Amino acid sequence: MKRVLTALPLAAALLLAGCSSSDTTAAGDGAITITGSATVEPITRFIAERTDTPVNLTSEGSTDGFQAFCKGESDINDSSVAIPAEDQKLCEDNKVEFIELPIALDAITLVKNNQNTWAQDLTIDQLREIWSENSGATRWSDLDPSWPDEEITLYGRPDGSGTLGVFKNTVLGDAEIRSDYAATDDIDELSSWIADDVNGLGFMGIGNYLATEGTIRDRIDNVSVDGVAPGREETQSGEYPLARPLFIYVSKKSAEDEKVETFVTEYLNRVEAALPRVFFYQLPEEDYADAKERFEKRTVGADAKWQG
Repeated sequence: MKRVLTALPLAAALLLAGCSSSDTTAAGDGAITITGSATVEPITRFIAERTDTPVNLTSEGSTDGFQAFCKGESDINDSSVAIPAEDQKLCEDNKVEFIELPIALDAITLVKNNQNTWAQDLTIDQLREIWSENSGATRWSDLDPSWPDEEITLYGRPDGSGTLGVFKNTVLGDAEIRSDYAATDDIDELSSWIADDVNGLGFMGIGNYLATEGTIRDRIDNVSVDGVAPGREETQSGEYPLARPLFIYVSKKSAEDEKVETFVTEYLNRVEAALPRVFFYQLPEEDYADAKERFEKRTVGADAKWQG
């Protein structure tokens, strides 16, 4: 499932109250088109709302978003992964120059039902056993004989998701991920599946997990990995093994538009302070200074620092 969200200034929202949120023309002519990551979407939406910037904002996944962005179909692509080589090639083929801007840190967190009292801490090796295509570990007792003899039900993100890509690279390496898990780009739906399933286990960004509200939030909790919790200090230090940077990618051509230039400038000025409000973690100060300089100078292309 894919979500389409439209962030509007208040007055415009009142005028368009009857429009569907999936109508990408609802924000009116001249809205900034933003594609990409469901993980990064809450950060971008928050900044758009605080700056009264009309945007057409979709959350189809980082790499699916690059498919549109690198064809010149969006102004900005939210991404939970540094732009992959194949998407750099697609941008090059379509003569789309991009400015890479890191904006936050995330921890991909493993989320379980809160009635699961046994799997409080899982190792990377155990996660590989659970998620590998050819693994025989399908029941909790396969991992530890003292754990329930119940089938593990898996939930996660679909193809086209940067979160899925990072999870696969970190946990599975060269192994293929199993195909029999339920997948969605709708974070609320993903959380609700786990909340309703005592044997459920899934993965999502830490900000998505922490932003979950109400009775669903009361019925899920997260798992330490190799004895390390996905907290701010552990993520910023690199101790948490599933830490990763988050980005926005801006079309250099689109940045010539005053409204895009203003929005991105405000984004970079505000995002560090905004991150606690949307439950993500800050990058080191120097990364924000570098990002502002990259945008001011319109430095195009991927920075080797974030690749690999």
